[in-house]
Amino acid sequence: MVREKRNWARPDGSGRGLSEEEALCMTRVVVAASPIYGHFTPMRAIAADLVRRGHQVTVTTGSRYRGAVEAVGAQFAPLLGTADFDGDNVPALFPEILSIAPGPEQLGFGLRHLFIDPVPDQHRTVQELLAAAEGEPVVLLHETGFLGAWPVLLGAAGARPAAVVGLGVVPLTISSEDAAPFGLGLAPDSSPEGRERNRAANTMVQEVLFGSTQEHLVKVLASCGVTEQVPFVMDGMSRVPDRFLQLSIAQLDYPRGDLPDSIRYVGALPLGSDRTSQLPTWWDEVVSAPRVVVVSQGTAANVDFTELVQPTLDALADLDVLVVATLGRAAELERVPANARVAEFIPFGDLLPYADVLVSNGGFGGVQQALGHGVPMVLAGQTEDKTEVTARATWAGAAINLVTQRPKARDVRAAVERVLTEAAYRERAAELAAEYARHDALTAIHETVTELGR
Repeated sequence: MVREKRNWARPDGSGRGLSEEEALCMTRVVVAASPIYGHFTPMRAIAADLVRRGHQVTVTTGSRYRGAVEAVGAQFAPLLGTADFDGDNVPALFPEILSIAPGPEQLGFGLRHLFIDPVPDQHRTVQELLAAAEGEPVVLLHETGFLGAWPVLLGAAGARPAAVVGLGVVPLTISSEDAAPFGLGLAPDSSPEGRERNRAANTMVQEVLFGSTQEHLVKVLASCGVTEQVPFVMDGMSRVPDRFLQLSIAQLDYPRGDLPDSIRYVGALPLGSDRTSQLPTWWDEVVSAPRVVVVSQGTAANVDFTELVQPTLDALADLDVLVVATLGRAAELERVPANARVAEFIPFGDLLPYADVLVSNGGFGGVQQALGHGVPMVLAGQTEDKTEVTARATWAGAAINLVTQRPKARDVRAAVERVLTEAAYRERAAELAAEYARHDALTAIHETVTELGR
């Protein structure tokens, strides 16, 4: 499609008009994100880069992120109705989730309430944004959990974007005969016997463990007018979009011989600092320390620091290391040993270059940042997608997985000492860091948007 000549305004609001060449390369893009920090933050970074490259970008997400969106020069459009919620305080929205043990049942609950129930209003939001484009081609970029494009892609009435591109901000969830189903945290097995077990396990997961979740998805999509067969929710997250760009490297995922051609690994987002405040007064200690161990529970599962942060501080209290705990929120810890320093937030882009080990509950973004810096890990997390993140990092050879949400201090101590003394973990982390460095995720996204938006 050749676009007509137009006197395009520059998206950054500078007032300088775009050249004809720039205008022809510019694409109208809608970036859609569930209003959950770990899902929104990478999409904000992507939106910021697309704005810098001259694309006309609108971000639709929860109202609480308006300021963060407008700060990068993108237009903001709030999600409509029930799709606009505070996803960073899930226990307040759904107190019953606290009584559900980590695992498939908790994951299914989250899928139903955080990602499936908002679909009708997400769909309505997308349709309004497409109507506002007045026939101009629009590329819709969405993160893994945003399913608002599914209705029109599966037969419902409405305008269809020029292209729909999914961005993988969690481990790839697609089922395969070469790997166990997502959520079980099991290593891959592509032997004939393993494939038979995988096929049976996939059937069990889809029909039993997540059967009610799938039925709920079908019902919600039917209310939107969907006429085509609805894929299994975890398969559809990467199969339904026209193209799916996984924000990771293949070496941190299980080999699958049956992976669709539309799914591509593009590497992680850049690992720079996103600091908006001063580093702590004790930062020079970090820079000069012979050995630094970082501990974090991320930004989602950080309600109870007795799960991982406190046991780690206790475990390493008499070890010759500087322990840096970054909490992700304002809080007071019960015990802070003399060799520990605590901060509400330090960007990993600043902190990880000095780290020898990261002790983490296995957030997808944090694990990739650690490996991008060549930092091996000790992992202990079983909520959200963390069962899979921790299992895959361990399978890749760069981490020890304690396979629990609440590790004992002695187990943390033993694992940290092992990672510090056994060179294989750091060597493997360095190999993975080199692979991350060979990718440029933002350029790959820009090139995909430009290609599909023509």
